[in-house]
Amino acid sequence: MRATNYTAADILQQLDMCADEFQFPMFDNGYVYLVDSRLSAYRNEKEWALLIEVVGYSYRGGGHDGITNCLHVYGNCLPFGPGTRNENFLYLTADSEEGETFDEEYEQALNPTTNSMQLREQKITIPHDIDYYKSAGVDLENPPKVNIWEFLRGINLGYKEQFLATEKEIRQRIPADLPRVLLLDEWFHPDLASEEKPGNHRTFQMIAQVLETGNPRLYQPTEQPNNHWKNWPLGGTL
Repeated sequence: MRATNYTAADILQQLDMCADEFQFPMFDNGYVYLVDSRLSAYRNEKEWALLIEVVGYSYRGGGHDGITNCLHVYGNCLPFGPGTRNENFLYLTADSEEGETFDEEYEQALNPTTNSMQLREQKITIPHDIDYYKSAGVDLENPPKVNIWEFLRGINLGYKEQFLATEKEIRQRIPADLPRVLLLDEWFHPDLASEEKPGNHRTFQMIAQVLETGNPRLYQPTEQPNNHWKNWPLGGTL
């Protein structure tokens, strides 16, 4: 096996540094309702990159401006510093020609008279039926009103890939020829609010080993995944 220009310790040091600077995903961020997440790792003998996508709703943005996929990007081959930045927020939704997707006054809930919106280039149907959300495992706070984060969580299973980054969007941030070695839609994520660091966490220790060696079999989790939004009830509640 060829030696790399970096070690697992180098990777974990960068992730911990970013966590100290609030540049690492905090799934119970009080300003963002978590909807979905994905982790992708890329490497060769000289370069490594780690991408964590966090799809969520920020009530401070409101309406479509609050719906984003925030890309947290780490590595030794980036055109910018590790972490996130304004350019790494993907805005994916817009009103359809039918009318305003969200209530006009506060832009925090669905407009009950509008039945469609744009998701990327696709016009999608907006569900208003309470039973739809129950079947998706989403308990509405104040039915029949559907808050934006409840709507997003309800439709995410059907439109997961549309909310996540495209290959083109990823390659605008990491080298086009850097091979992907690991992709996770479920993992056990550290609780940064409780001062857990990625470098002390078995999940990211294993991911760093995969990046150093190129062997995805070194990722052998023993803890149940916790990155589903239901495990982070304080997210968005400030």
